[in-house]
Amino acid sequence: MLASIRTQLVLVLIALVTLLLLQSYIARENQAALIKGMTATSTAVVDVGLVKELERDVLDLQRNVLIFKENASQSAVTRFERLMTTINEKLDTLSQSQVSLNAENNNFVLTRMREHLSAYQENFKQVVDARRQRDDLLVDGTLADIVVIERVLEEAESSAAFPTQLIEAIKRQIGVAENAALQYMIKPDMLLMTQFNSAIAAVRAMAIPQGDTESKLIYRLEKAEEDFFTLTQITQGNLFLVNVVMAGSANEFLYLSGELANQVTSHTNSIAQETFSVAETTQRNGELFSLIAVLLALAGAVFTVHRILGPIRSITQVFNRLSEGDKVSSIPGITRKDEIGNLAKAASVFSGKNKQTKRLLEEAQELNTRLETLNKALIESKQKAEQATASKSMFLANMSHEIRTPMNGIIGLIELAQQHQISEKVRGYLDKAAYSSQILMSVINDILDFSKIEAGKLKIEEVNFSLHSLFDNLIAVIALRAKEKNLSVRLDVAPDLPPHVIGDPLRIAQILMNIGNNAVKFTEQGSITIKFDGKVDSANEKLNLIMEIQDSGIGMTNAQLGRIFNPFTQADGSTNRKFGGTGLGLAIVKQLTDLMGGKLSAASQEGKGSQFMVSIPLRVYPNQGGILAATPQLPKNSLYLTGAPLLADTYLQTLSLSPTQRLSIEKAKQGEALSPYMLVDIPNFAVFRENIGWLKELQENGKRIGLISDTIGTALHNKYSHLWKGPLLTHPFTPQQFEQFIHFVLSDNNTHEHKRAQDDNIDTKLEGHLLLVEDNNINQIVTGEILTGLGVTFDIAEDGKQAVQKVGNAPHYDVVLMDVQMPVMDGFEATKALREKGFTTLPIIGLSANAMKEDRKSAIDIGMDDYLTKPIKRKALIDMLKRYL
Repeated sequence: MLASIRTQLVLVLIALVTLLLLQSYIARENQAALIKGMTATSTAVVDVGLVKELERDVLDLQRNVLIFKENASQSAVTRFERLMTTINEKLDTLSQSQVSLNAENNNFVLTRMREHLSAYQENFKQVVDARRQRDDLLVDGTLADIVVIERVLEEAESSAAFPTQLIEAIKRQIGVAENAALQYMIKPDMLLMTQFNSAIAAVRAMAIPQGDTESKLIYRLEKAEEDFFTLTQITQGNLFLVNVVMAGSANEFLYLSGELANQVTSHTNSIAQETFSVAETTQRNGELFSLIAVLLALAGAVFTVHRILGPIRSITQVFNRLSEGDKVSSIPGITRKDEIGNLAKAASVFSGKNKQTKRLLEEAQELNTRLETLNKALIESKQKAEQATASKSMFLANMSHEIRTPMNGIIGLIELAQQHQISEKVRGYLDKAAYSSQILMSVINDILDFSKIEAGKLKIEEVNFSLHSLFDNLIAVIALRAKEKNLSVRLDVAPDLPPHVIGDPLRIAQILMNIGNNAVKFTEQGSITIKFDGKVDSANEKLNLIMEIQDSGIGMTNAQLGRIFNPFTQADGSTNRKFGGTGLGLAIVKQLTDLMGGKLSAASQEGKGSQFMVSIPLRVYPNQGGILAATPQLPKNSLYLTGAPLLADTYLQTLSLSPTQRLSIEKAKQGEALSPYMLVDIPNFAVFRENIGWLKELQENGKRIGLISDTIGTALHNKYSHLWKGPLLTHPFTPQQFEQFIHFVLSDNNTHEHKRAQDDNIDTKLEGHLLLVEDNNINQIVTGEILTGLGVTFDIAEDGKQAVQKVGNAPHYDVVLMDVQMPVMDGFEATKALREKGFTTLPIIGLSANAMKEDRKSAIDIGMDDYLTKPIKRKALIDMLKRYL
C-alpha cells in the first residue's frame, strides 16, 4: 500500500496540514489581540470619517440656505430637512461609539453641536416663513396695488377724468415703481428702494384733479408705499438672519466638529500604537512557523521530483514519440507497481494501437482525396449558379434604372403639362399617356419584386400597423377602378378583429391589391366582395387574419386554375391579349404569402367568377377591443327600412338591430308612429327619387335618418349629396366610416357635410434655395418646373464635381437634390466629399432610378439624409421637401 504514489502524497499533505494547524493554534491568541486592536482602529477611522461628513453636511446646509435665499426653491427646503435628519443620525452614531466616548470632552462637544444645529434649524424656519411672507406681500400687496392703480388710470382714461398727458406721466412713474419692486426682489438694493419711493413721490407731486378717482389713486399709492416698506423690512431682516446669525452658528458648528475630530484622532493614535506592538509579536511567531513549513515543503518537492515528475517526464517523451509515429524499443518504469507503472503499460498498449491507426489513416487519406475532388466539382457548380443569379439580378436592376430614367422625364413632363390650361381632347390624351406610364411602372415593379423574391433579398418586416389604414388604402384603389366599370363593391369586416396588429403592412396590401385589381380587371359586370375575418389564439398573442376576395367575373377552368400562380403565365393566351398583364401578379402573391408563413387558395367556375382566400399569421397586442367596439348602439325602438339588407348581419348585431325591427319602406309609409331613429336602404336611384320627399318630411319632423346605398358612381354620388343633407353611407365603406355614420345618425345635428379629399399640395409654397444636381436635361426641366411651382429658387450642377465646387464656393443652400448616377463624379462620391469638407448639417436627398431596398440603405450609409426613387412624383417631392424647408 505504501508503494502507491497517492498514499505517499497523502502522508506528505498530512504532515503539512498538522504543521499548519499547530501554527494556527499558537497564533490564535496573538491574532485575537491583533483583531481587537484593528477593530478599535477601524471604529476610530469610521468616527473620524463621520466627523468629516458632518463638516460637509453643514456646508451643504449653508449652500441650500443660500439657494433658498436666491430663488425660494422648495427642493432646497426638502434637501435642508433631509440633511438635518442625516446630521442628527450621525451625531447619534458618534454618541454611541465606544471609541468616541473614550475621547476627552466628547460628550460636551456633541451637546454643543446639537444646540447649534437646533438653533440653525429654527433660524432656517424663520427664513422660510419670512420668504413666504415677502412673496405673499409682493403678490397681494405692492404688485396688486400697482395693478389696481393701472385699472384706476384706465377708468380715468375712458371717462376722461384726467388729461391724457397726466395719465401717461403717472403710468410711466408707476412702471418705474413696478420695475424697481421686481428688481428689488431679485437683488435687494437701497438704490432700488429710493427709486421706488421717488416714483411714488413723483406721482403724488403731480397736479391730479380732485374727485373719487383722485381719492382711489392716493389711497392705493399710500398702500403700495406701505406694503413696499414692509417688504423691504422683511427682506433686510431675512438677509441679516442668513448672513450673520446662521453663518455664525454654522462656523461655530464647524469649529466644534474640528475639535471632535482632533480628540478622536488623538485617541486613534494611541490605539494604533498598541495594535502595532501586537502586530510585531504576531509577525515574529508567523515567520518562525513559516520557516518550518517552507522546509517541509522543500522536502516534499524533492520527493515529488524524484518519485513522480521525473518518471512522468520520461513517460511523456515516450508518448510524444509514439504520437509522431516513431518506434520505441523500451519503455522506462514498466516494472513499477504504482501509477507510473500503469502509465508505462498503457504506453506499451498505445504503441501497438499506433500501428493500427497508421494503417487506418492511410485508408482515410485515400477517401479524403476522392471527397476533395467531389467537393471541388460541387463548389464550381455552386459558383456558376450564384454567378448566374447575380447576373440576372444585376441585369434586372440595370434594366430598371435604364427604363426609370426616361420614364422620370415622361411622367414628369405629363404631370407638368396637366397643370396647364389645355383642351379637353389634349387632356384626354395626357390622361391616357399618364395611365399607360403607370401601367409600365407597375410592370417594372412586378419584375423587380419577383427578382428580389427569387434572389432571396426580399425581407418581411415586423411593424405595428392599424387595419383601418389597410382598409382605407384598399378601398381607395379598388373602389375607384370599380366605379369606372359600374361594379358593386362590398367590404365586410368581422367586428371582433383587433384594430392594431404586428406584421408587414406593405406586403399584405400588395397581396390584396394584386388580387383586388385582378377581380376588377376580369369582371365586366356584377359585384366584388372583400371579406376580413380572423381568430385570436388562446394566449391572446397571435391572429390568423383571413382575407377573401370574390368576384362575378369570367372565372377559370380547373386546368387554368392550376397554373395561375406560375410566373409569366396567364389563364390562357387570349386573356393576356384582351386584359393585358405580365403574369407576375399572382406569382408574387403566392411567394409573399409563403414568405409570411401564410396560406393561399383559389376556387373558380368558368363564367361565374373566382374566389381567392389568403390567411396570414400576425402578432397582436393583448386586451384590445374589436374593430367596431367604439360603435354606439341604436336605441331599442330604432327601425331598419329595407327589402334586401345592404348591411351585413354582423354589423346589424353590433347595432342591436333584431329582425323584428326591420320594415319595408312601403309598410313604414303606412305606419303612423315611426321611431325617431331609422336606417334606410337605398338599393338604386329609382328608390331614392321615389322616396326622397317622404324622407325629407320625416327629417324636418325631427326624425334622425341615415341612408345606406349600394356602390354608385361619382356623378350619382354628387346628386345624392345634393338632394339629401343627412348622413349617407355608400358601399364600399370601412368600419371607421360605418362608426362615423352611426355617430352622425345619433348626433343632434342631423346634417352631414360630405367632404372630399383635396390635394393639399396644389397650392403649397415653400421658402428656400436648392441645388439640383442632375446630368439629364429632361429631368432638369421636370424637377426644375416642380421647384419653380413651389416658389423655391435653385441652381443646377451637371455632375457631382460641379456640385462640390458650388457648395464650397457659396455654402448657402438649404437642400441638395443629388442624382446618384452621373459622369465625372457620381452622387455617392459627391456626398462623401461634402461631408468630409464639413457640410455635415446640409440636407442631401438622393435621386435615383434604382428602386432596391439596399440602394436606399447604401445612400443613407454614405451620408445622404433621404432618398427618392425615380420617376419622381410631384407629391412625393413636395412631402420630402416639407421636412427640410
